[in-house]
Amino acid sequence: MTEKITAPKPAGKQILVIRYRFIGDTILTVPFLRNLRKAYPQAHIDVLTGPRSGEVLDGCPYIDEQIVYDTTRFHKYDSGEGKARTFASYIWQLRKRKYDLVFVLKRSFSSALLAFLTGAKRRVGYATAGRLLLTDKVEWRQDIHEVDSLLSVLEAVSINVPASERQLESWVSEAELQKVRSLTPALSSNHKYVLIHAAAAHPDKLYPLDSWSKLIHRLYNELGLIPVFSGDKQDTAIYEELTALSGLGGIALNFAGRLSLRESMALYSLMSLAVCVDSGPAHLCAAAQVPTIAIFGPTDPVRWRPYGPNNQAVFDDTLPCRPCNYHKVCDNRECLTELSPDLIFEKCLIVYQIAS
Repeated sequence: MTEKITAPKPAGKQILVIRYRFIGDTILTVPFLRNLRKAYPQAHIDVLTGPRSGEVLDGCPYIDEQIVYDTTRFHKYDSGEGKARTFASYIWQLRKRKYDLVFVLKRSFSSALLAFLTGAKRRVGYATAGRLLLTDKVEWRQDIHEVDSLLSVLEAVSINVPASERQLESWVSEAELQKVRSLTPALSSNHKYVLIHAAAAHPDKLYPLDSWSKLIHRLYNELGLIPVFSGDKQDTAIYEELTALSGLGGIALNFAGRLSLRESMALYSLMSLAVCVDSGPAHLCAAAQVPTIAIFGPTDPVRWRPYGPNNQAVFDDTLPCRPCNYHKVCDNRECLTELSPDLIFEKCLIVYQIAS
């Protein structure tokens, strides 16, 4: 059960939010940060973020400072450069800031320990690993979306979060938009584009390329949407193969490995539709108010679907084994290998027509 507590005094607070690592997790924190700022307009709010994922909060008006947390090289998609810092070095850095209130939005023992060692008198987080180190413990529910789960932490300190204040946001600069347009002047034309993000860090999230090609072919031929591919440099070959399979050589635009994370966000904001595997870019597209379809296999769309009324999660709801969250009982990932591209196209058509 969630323990209800009284709201801390709103004036003059030093507040830390711990939410480091992963692009999707970080952008989903925006509704929390917006409502936190409304509750504490005079507070100084810092956010502990990953060295790469924290970039999605650049320009966020609800925080005062990002503190980059870089202690590991294990996470290849969210690691800094050079030598990693020690856990102890962050303890001393954070203690100097004399925080009054720390929100722990991760569920690890190490994050709860770090909150405890800051010296903050009030430490609010989930009643999971490290809960004994927190002053206020909030029930972690897996049957609601991650955005709503994060907001439940605010609600536990008697901060009302109305439904109208739960939307995602993101911020890109005109310079970032100009950089993307300069790489492909066609993006400034009247053509309409669909963002295709087929790459994933976990191989069990991947949708078969032949199914992708059928979907892309329909999106182009029936809706006139030119495919735009995004990803890291290592994903370039996948998209070259996908271009060949879909028969759209000379038409499809492959940006894999060509853009920074911030420039990728600018690219997403220019799209008319986005179709992604369950991944960070799906959440970034939703935050940019682009109608977004996310393809789910082993992971749970209840928690991780692209947030917002104009977005859809596509999955096979006839399979009793999903979501398995990578604890597979199958050999062939039927949740994705047997998922029809026609079903995905139907979902695309719905959200695209609503947006149009």
